[in-house]
Amino acid sequence: MANKGGPQSVYWALFSRKGRIRRATYGLGIALIFCIWWVVVSQLFAAREGSGQFTMWVIVLGLVALASTYCIYALCHKRLHDLGHPGHYALIIVVAGFFLSGFLVIPLVLLGVLKGQAEDNNYGPPPVQ
Repeated sequence: MANKGGPQSVYWALFSRKGRIRRATYGLGIALIFCIWWVVVSQLFAAREGSGQFTMWVIVLGLVALASTYCIYALCHKRLHDLGHPGHYALIIVVAGFFLSGFLVIPLVLLGVLKGQAEDNNYGPPPVQ
C-alpha cells in the first residue's frame, strides 16, 4: 500500500494540518490549486450551455471548490504554524475569503511573503530546505 505522505509529499502539503511548510512549498501549493481551477473553469466555458458536458463540468467545479477550500485551509494552517501562530486562524482567513473574495488575496500573499521562524517552535522544527 502506498504511503499517503509524510512531510514533503504533495498529499501531506495539501491535506494535512500538522507541521510547518516554508514559503516555496506554500506558493507551489497555491499555484497548483489555481491551475486546477483554471483548467476546470476553461473547460466549463468551452462546453455548450445545456449540454451534458456542461453539466459534468459544473459538478466537477463544485467538487474542486470543496477540495480546494480545504487545501487552502490546510496550506494556510501549516504556514501559520511556521510563523509561530495557531493554525485555527486559517479558518478565519478561509471564511472571510468566502464572503469577501478580495479579502482572500491579502492573507494569501502575506503568508507567502513573510519569513517563518528559523528555530523550533510549538509546531515542530523548521521546514527542510
